[in-house]
Amino acid sequence: MATPYSPITSCNVPYPNWGAKLVKIPAPGTENDDTNPARVRPRNLFDISVGTDNLFHTEHVRWTLRLTALNVTNKVAMYNFLSTCSGTHFVAPRAYRAEVGIAF
Repeated sequence: MATPYSPITSCNVPYPNWGAKLVKIPAPGTENDDTNPARVRPRNLFDISVGTDNLFHTEHVRWTLRLTALNVTNKVAMYNFLSTCSGTHFVAPRAYRAEVGIAF
């Protein structure tokens, strides 16, 4: 991995990693943009959400509540690599969200 204090000075990193942790790069001589392109490495993310549609158990005016945690394990991952239209995208870091609503 390159850092400001340890730059890459040569490209003699052995296959299969090639120094990429988030992208699976094909073996030398086997890469083909149509049949064997570089791919984003598989990953598993854990999200959790709980909520209710009638918080106070009333009949006419209902209060709703939803609590959500995204990427609970705070995994660093990529979900799109060098897309022609949209570029490279990474998974967002851990996030929490609370929603309160009223239906009348």
